[in-house]
Amino acid sequence: MVFTWISCGMLCCPPLLGFNKPLFDRDTYICMLDWTNMAAYSVTVGVLILGPSLITTVYTYTYIFSTMRKLRSGVPIHDKEYATALSENMSNPSHIMSFVLVVTFWLSWMPFAGLKLYEHFAGIKFQVPFLHFGVIWLGILNSFWKAVILVAMSPQFRLALRIFCLTLCCRYKGRLQGELIGMDDD
Repeated sequence: MVFTWISCGMLCCPPLLGFNKPLFDRDTYICMLDWTNMAAYSVTVGVLILGPSLITTVYTYTYIFSTMRKLRSGVPIHDKEYATALSENMSNPSHIMSFVLVVTFWLSWMPFAGLKLYEHFAGIKFQVPFLHFGVIWLGILNSFWKAVILVAMSPQFRLALRIFCLTLCCRYKGRLQGELIGMDDD
């Protein structure tokens, strides 16, 4: 993950440091990178970012869901301690929640990526009002969906949010609730 974040920073450094000028996209009303003069750099860093991340994500979720399926189907595991530890670990609802977060990210950004790729390879630009604006903001809306998914699927997040709100509104009660479940004041 550290490598991925460093690579993402490297992708953003040329425009941030002033080596390249950003372009204002009138269709989406945001500034974007000028990919024409840094295509080789961007593709290289993009492969370095997406390659390990996608391989790790696909491998991890394949392992998690195949193990869950094996446990549910009753495949005999000879080591009882391993089977118990594995079933306890796989019953964690955070696995499903993190998968939903990843799928939501891809579903939010796929329309924008698909539109840009289609326009690039077809050589046409759609003249539909607010189409580009809508698909870019659908992708940005991914951040909103993360909050909704966390509230809906994570009991730990709801509990921490409740304690946070109690701490803001009623300092004494929030601290008391945090102490009851073993959370620090930090």
